Amino acid sequence: MRVAATLLLCLFTVWSSADVSSDVRAAEPATAAVDPDPIVMLFELVVEADAETAKKCLAVLTEKIQSREIAGKALDDLRPRLQPTLNKILSGKTDAPLYLDAALLATTWKDPAAIDAVRKVFLAVEGQSPERRLQSLDALVAAGDPQLLDVVSRTLANTKQNPPALRGAVLAALGRMEDTHVADVVLAHFNQLEPDLQPKAIELLTQRTAWSKSLLEAIGSNQIPAGALNANQVAKLLESRDEELRKLVVAKWGSVRTERNPQREQVIAEMRLLVRSAPGDPHKGQIVFNKVCGQCHKIYGEGQEVGPDITANGRASFEQLLSNVFDPSLVIGASYQARTIITSDGRVLTGLLAEDSEQRVVLKMQGGKLETVARDDVEEMKVSNLSLMPEGLEKQLQPQELADLFAFLTLDKPPADPDARYLPGTKESDSK
Repeated sequence: MRVAATLLLCLFTVWSSADVSSDVRAAEPATAAVDPDPIVMLFELVVEADAETAKKCLAVLTEKIQSREIAGKALDDLRPRLQPTLNKILSGKTDAPLYLDAALLATTWKDPAAIDAVRKVFLAVEGQSPERRLQSLDALVAAGDPQLLDVVSRTLANTKQNPPALRGAVLAALGRMEDTHVADVVLAHFNQLEPDLQPKAIELLTQRTAWSKSLLEAIGSNQIPAGALNANQVAKLLESRDEELRKLVVAKWGSVRTERNPQREQVIAEMRLLVRSAPGDPHKGQIVFNKVCGQCHKIYGEGQEVGPDITANGRASFEQLLSNVFDPSLVIGASYQARTIITSDGRVLTGLLAEDSEQRVVLKMQGGKLETVARDDVEEMKVSNLSLMPEGLEKQLQPQELADLFAFLTLDKPPADPDARYLPGTKESDSK
């Protein structure tokens, strides 16, 4: 049975990655399709004998359906084949090994009873792991659960029982929703979000035109500061196909560069003087890092690994650090060139390319989330000439925050380490 289980998992992975994602492809010669019947029959046997492999198979299918890699006719053909087995699992005890995994898959294709069960899992602040709760949220998003926004609002409001990491992941998951009221919920809780969660909320709200308009309205009424948007996010809004949105952005920010600004050299000179003359607190600087830089960079094991881990990269000297922070588009490694994707349902995503295949495109987004888009859903993909790290950090932070940040970044070890020393050239006398 172990051999059969291993074979089944391989077959499921291969089948779900085949050209089964569009009705157009379904019309191509039959040799391009893979018959799921033998796989389903083998799955039925494994359900009885190897729950762990069955869980993995269910997870593969759930992920592929949520990302729309399995959709259209392929999904319509698969559902009735698997439904009897799922019904058998779901009619059993709720604490059975396969119950939740079966419910997640059934929720993804909008089974009402499964939706109710999975919603309870997401709301269970005790007795369920954050991973299981977030899997439940993804399934509810895929199902278009009409109660989901109310559930999310309660989760964002309950800061005592829902830690920042979970609420940040909740914000990231909402991008797949098309409901215009997503912006209302997020904006209602924005000012109560921790500083390192607010950039995640802004990134979410710049993904869809209706949400972006609500965001700009909130900025216009001073509910949210204009500086909450970085230069790359403003540029992304200017690329919108919606003329009204573009006009609103131009009225607020004017034109935005899409190429590196050579005047950044003057900014570097000004920042060099500032950080050398203003005393900073490295412990406070660590807080600033987590709020701004930690969305994409790791240091000393903390933060998100979207861009380079700067524990040992980009900080060989004070001058290199200054250039990387204030002129990030001067040198961009090939693997760190940002991509912007426009999807068929109007979503705009910007991130680093993690995978590009015939079946899907995967972007590593700000905050570390991997966003999978079925190839059929990609309308346009462009390579940016700018770094994913935006220019203009000096406009986002107050001078004292910049001084604190550099007091942290210019140490070669964490500030609590008694052996921490300044990077070469940090003090003016070091560079002479």
